[in-house]
Amino acid sequence: MASSNQPTGAQRVAAFLMTLDKESATEVIKHLDENVIVEVVEAIASHEQDHSESSAQTELHKELIRSLKRPVGVRVRSEGELHDLLKSILGPVQADKVFDKIHQRLLQERPFISIEKEPAANIAIALGEESDAVASLVLAHVDPALSAQVLGCMDEERALGLVRRMAALVPPGFDTLIAIAQKLSERLAEIGLGPVVGEVSTRLKSIAELLGFSEPRVERSVLGGLEEEDAQMVAEIREYMFTWEDLASLDKRAMQKVLTSVDTRTLSISLKGSSPAVEENILSNLSSRVREMVADERELAGPMPMSEVQVLRDEVMKAVRGLMESGEIKTTRAGEDLVT
Repeated sequence: MASSNQPTGAQRVAAFLMTLDKESATEVIKHLDENVIVEVVEAIASHEQDHSESSAQTELHKELIRSLKRPVGVRVRSEGELHDLLKSILGPVQADKVFDKIHQRLLQERPFISIEKEPAANIAIALGEESDAVASLVLAHVDPALSAQVLGCMDEERALGLVRRMAALVPPGFDTLIAIAQKLSERLAEIGLGPVVGEVSTRLKSIAELLGFSEPRVERSVLGGLEEEDAQMVAEIREYMFTWEDLASLDKRAMQKVLTSVDTRTLSISLKGSSPAVEENILSNLSSRVREMVADERELAGPMPMSEVQVLRDEVMKAVRGLMESGEIKTTRAGEDLVT
C-alpha cells in the first residue's frame, strides 16, 4: 500500500540515487554536504517500495528537471563559504588578509559579536561575575533584543541599576572592549561545557508564577513539601507570589484587614517611594484621621535610604502573607477573571 505521507528531501535524493549506476551515484554523493550524506544514507537504508515504482521514479525525474530549469534565488552564504570563495578568487594568502580586514571592521561595529549567539541565561551568569561597569558596557554593545533577554535573567534590582548605567555610559577604547569580549568568550566557553543554570531568583520567580496558576490545594501541598527541605527558599517563593506592587490590587475588605495588623509608623515609612497605585489603595482605606497621622509620620521621618524602607515593607508583607495563609484574605489567582 502506498504511503500517505509526502517523501522528505532525503528520501527523494535516496530514491533518485538508486536509479543511477554505482559510479554515477558515487560521483553525486561526493558533492553533497556531510550532514546531508548521513540523512541520505539513512533514507537509502530504510527505502520504501513505494518510491521504487516506475511511476514514482518518472515523477521524481520530472521534478528534478523542473528544479534544474527553475531560476536560482539568492542564498545567504556562511562565513566558511565566503572564506572559501575568496580563496578560490584571490588565493589563500590574499584571501586571509581580506577576510581579516572584514573581521576587524565588523569588530569595530560589534566588538561583542563573538558572544551574541550564546544563550541569554549563560551570558547573565558570566556577567554576574563581572562588575556593574563591565556588565553595563557589554549590554550596551550587543543587540538590544539580546540585552533585554539577559536583563530578564538577572535580579530585578541589578537589572535596573545596569539600565541606568547604560543610559549614561561613556565607552572605553576599542582595545579595552576587545579584551573584555575575549575574557567573556572564554568564560562562556567554560559555562557551555556544563548545564545551563539560571540565577536562583529567576528560577524561584518561575516557580511562583507556576503556583499562581495552580489550585490552592496544589499550592499548599507543593510549598508544604518544599518547606520541610528549605524553609528559606519557600519564603522567597512566597515573596514572589505576592509582592508590594500587588497591594494595589487588593480589594477593600482585604486591605482593611491588612491595615489593622500594621502600626502607623511602619505604614508611613513603607509608603515612601511607593507607586501611585499602591499608595492610593492604601490611603483610600484609611480614615481621614489616620491618613493625617501617616502623612505627619512620613514627613517627620524625612528622606531615608531605600534599604531602611524595605525593612518596614517586609513587615507589612509578612502581615499580608500571614493573613493569606490563615485564609482571612484571598487574592485573585493568575488566569482568573473578575465578574460582577
